Amino acid sequence: MNLLERHFCDEVGEDPDNPDVFIDGSESLALLRGSLNDAIEEIAMITGSVKRTYHLPLRANRGFHRLPSIQGVLGWITDAWIMGNGRRLEQVGFNWLKGYNPRWLENTGTPERYCLIGTGVIGIHPSPSSATDMLEITAAIIPGRYETDTERIQVRDDFKWATVHYAVSEYYASRGDANSATKAIMKYIDRTGLAKLYPETADRQWGQSTDKWNGPKEKAV
Repeated sequence: MNLLERHFCDEVGEDPDNPDVFIDGSESLALLRGSLNDAIEEIAMITGSVKRTYHLPLRANRGFHRLPSIQGVLGWITDAWIMGNGRRLEQVGFNWLKGYNPRWLENTGTPERYCLIGTGVIGIHPSPSSATDMLEITAAIIPGRYETDTERIQVRDDFKWATVHYAVSEYYASRGDANSATKAIMKYIDRTGLAKLYPETADRQWGQSTDKWNGPKEKAV
């Protein structure tokens, strides 16, 4: 068992050193690892906490470049720099480029902006006029799923307990213990900071109404 799995066992009352249910090769352990992997992926998507830096050699007169292979799935690019002159490229959308200049693929020079196309191709504008520049890319990624206890767990220390609470919540929910599942998922929300990201939404009560008053309206509270 890895550290996350051992913490999970402690939370649900299982002895991690001599487990009765979550033993190697069992379906229960496979389900546990599935829950932990789901939590790791969700936390990475929400927080962007797993980042990698890559270096991409630019080719002359080429507007599209394939990104280097990564372990996992690219979520989004946070920074892109031309290393030769220290210029940070502006991120734009593909439609913006078409609106800016329908013939943008014919422009060459020092790159000023980029757009991400899917998860494996980056568009550069203007296209590099030479092959001497190097693009440094920092990207948030969604880690690949682990399958054995010897593989590296790609989650920050700040979120390890959140990952455990997520799995604990799914465990109790599968057993029909809604009260314990709710307590665990609230701990997950607290550990990930989700409540702080949307502090007002949790306090609102949404509904439908028809307002036919045409006079002055009171200021909404």
